[in-house]
Amino acid sequence: MEHLPGAGEERLTHEETASPDEVNTKEEAQTEDAAAEPADMEKNSAAEPADTEKDAAEPVDTGKHTAEEADDGKTPRGFAPGFFAGILFTLACAAVFLLGWNLARRTGLGRDTQGTDGPGAAVLTDNETLYKLDEVQSLIEQHYLHEVDSETLSSYLFKGVAAGLEDVYASYYSSAELRSVMDLSHGEYFGIGVTLQADAQTGELHILEVYDGGPAQKAGLQVGDILLALNDEPLEGVRLSDAAMQIKSQEGEFTLRVLRPDTGEELDFTLECGEVELNYVEYRMEKGQIGYVRVSEFTDSAAEQFRAALQELKAQGMRKLIVDLRNNPGGVFDAVCDMLDEILPGGLIVYTEDRDGKRSEFSADDQRTVDCETAVLVNGDSASASEIFAGAVQDHGLGPIIGTQTYGKGVVQKTYSLRDGSAFKLTVEKYFTPNGQDIDGHGITPDIVVEDAAGAGDEEAGTDVNAGDAAAGMETEAGNETAGAETDTENDAVLTRALEELAKDLPAADD
Repeated sequence: MEHLPGAGEERLTHEETASPDEVNTKEEAQTEDAAAEPADMEKNSAAEPADTEKDAAEPVDTGKHTAEEADDGKTPRGFAPGFFAGILFTLACAAVFLLGWNLARRTGLGRDTQGTDGPGAAVLTDNETLYKLDEVQSLIEQHYLHEVDSETLSSYLFKGVAAGLEDVYASYYSSAELRSVMDLSHGEYFGIGVTLQADAQTGELHILEVYDGGPAQKAGLQVGDILLALNDEPLEGVRLSDAAMQIKSQEGEFTLRVLRPDTGEELDFTLECGEVELNYVEYRMEKGQIGYVRVSEFTDSAAEQFRAALQELKAQGMRKLIVDLRNNPGGVFDAVCDMLDEILPGGLIVYTEDRDGKRSEFSADDQRTVDCETAVLVNGDSASASEIFAGAVQDHGLGPIIGTQTYGKGVVQKTYSLRDGSAFKLTVEKYFTPNGQDIDGHGITPDIVVEDAAGAGDEEAGTDVNAGDAAAGMETEAGNETAGAETDTENDAVLTRALEELAKDLPAADD
């Protein structure tokens, strides 16, 4: 894939994190000083002027110096008092200046801020904000009934900042959460290789999927098993995200107790976390030599799996291609661009614009793996990177988009690393299809509308186009509930219509 000049930051992968220098400004250092200065400035300014006035009145020269004193070369009696008075006067002026400067900072004078009534992040480090935090801290320390987890308190302080942006895609990640996010963006993670789901009524945690080759499968865990305890510590009432994090944070061997509903037995399994690779691509050859490829999420490994699938289908004599992106919430920006590079004839894939209107373009070269008509299947849960894929295929006239209107997420996030290993993510750009379609809030309109009975309308659709954000990763042990799902061709109206469309101009012998 060719990245045109101006493609800009980190190839827009949005999976790499920015250096701490990018997020630490000179104003932060000033803010730290401001927290300590106000009391000192007020104390000095109140005490010193009175002393200065007193000292300034003391060195009164009577003029009764004799000629002998002058001739002896001795210092006149009025010199020393006058000298010290000058020093004290200078210090008084400095104190008054510092007092005024401090008051100006507190009131916002001489500072280009937009205040709390308008947009602007400067409010985060205003002295009033710092004073209020100090007040809240005092209240907690003096009156709060329970013990405080300082790490959790700090984490939610910054999560609150992200929520205050009123950007549904903005997030703060602790260092542990960030590691999970980054693992998922690469299509692998460290864990036991299961997807967990919480029962909406009982809160019980049961295994929704067991991944081939993972520690859980090797140990004998099965789909439907209900988690009871981790190292003899009950998991009843534990939130799904907390349980997943507890499992993945285990070092060395540990014991997981489960209830097997089929037999009613309680079983203990000895496990050890390891690297688990997730399969995001499945493929097969349909009749008429029409290749079918389903992509459940865009990750780095999904791009590699997609390329391998195309090569295998091409070797089998594929004439046309169907790419199924239904229920695909998106993922990594570079991954979708790399995958489109395998099927597009060349030219623009997508372009982005930041808040200043700066445009960055991403293009395909002419070295594609397959050269054939391609249909793309979408629904209301096809979001973000899925819409980039569908929009590029549609604008290049590579084939029909079939299904229902897509989700409509057309913005890009970037994740910035912070000094302590945590990270802050926020929306930085909008993206557009090659012909300039604005996807955000609109989605991609299919060329052929076919209602899809399954999977439409999921409110969780819309994984960020960046580091394969972990809405699922924070809620499931594996982070992908759709990987490996089967598609029933005979009962799938959308797929059936796609096969009919692509078969229209194929020779009868290939039907």
